[in-house]
Amino acid sequence: MPNGNRKSPQKEANSLSVLLRHVLGEDRFPVDVEALAREVSKNNADPIGKIVGGDLPGFEGMLRPHTKRPEWHIVYNEDPRYRGRVRFTIAHEFGHYQLHRPALTDSDYANGSLQRNTGFQCKPLRSNAWQDEERQREEEADTFASFLLMPLDDYRAQVDGQEMTVDLVNHITVRYGVSLTAACRKWIDFTEKRAAMIVAREGLALWGRASKAALKSGIFIRSGMPIPDDALAAIGADERGFTSDSPIGRPAGIWRFSRGSEPVRELAMVSELLDMSLTILQFEDSVDVGESEDEDLWDTYDQFAAGEGS
Repeated sequence: MPNGNRKSPQKEANSLSVLLRHVLGEDRFPVDVEALAREVSKNNADPIGKIVGGDLPGFEGMLRPHTKRPEWHIVYNEDPRYRGRVRFTIAHEFGHYQLHRPALTDSDYANGSLQRNTGFQCKPLRSNAWQDEERQREEEADTFASFLLMPLDDYRAQVDGQEMTVDLVNHITVRYGVSLTAACRKWIDFTEKRAAMIVAREGLALWGRASKAALKSGIFIRSGMPIPDDALAAIGADERGFTSDSPIGRPAGIWRFSRGSEPVRELAMVSELLDMSLTILQFEDSVDVGESEDEDLWDTYDQFAAGEGS
């Protein structure tokens, strides 16, 4: 699809949220994304005919065309380790359907089977291997899913002005039926505070995301960045997987970024099942950002996706 004709993922998701609110009222969470995708797509000549779990080694989900008729199927990875991601994965693939699919018609099946290659296969985060066009589509599908499952007006009512705690992240995951990672990423994107999240494995950052205010003050997480030995995630967690119920104040010298080190409030979650950790860093609001406000700052996820990480 030419860039000039690209649909806005946020606008597309918001229009569906307005529809859901009109039909179901305020008690519409968590969003039944399967029912929504079927209902919306049946108005098209190439609807979503099937949404099923499957064994998809190496993939989160797929949007693929039927081989015999104009119809699409969503298949998601039903690996029990990733149950918390299923709703987001289906919403992500629905985003591809709404935003990126080439519409199928009977003429595409003139010889009894599909005559062109199409479809979307979505892998776990290995963004440094993506091409620019693919990276843009994946980010747009993520944005669509985020705003569909966690509309900004409702999300703001749940978290506005609060710092991230275990109670808050649990409230978000239960209300919207999403994973811890999706809930925290939404908060990072939404908050006006200086904050960052880091997803790590074996002591190294897989990827990170910083709020706009944090980026402007030089807080940037590169993939491959070592997790400090004194970080809470490196020390260990309780039986629930959390290192504490609320952020713990840490002195300067533990976490270091491009503009140096400063005190920080740290909240960490550790999953032995997934062999991963997720850390939320929350910084003091008062800081002199100097000339950083004039810099052309990329989102940390986009930096990683473009292959800037090591």
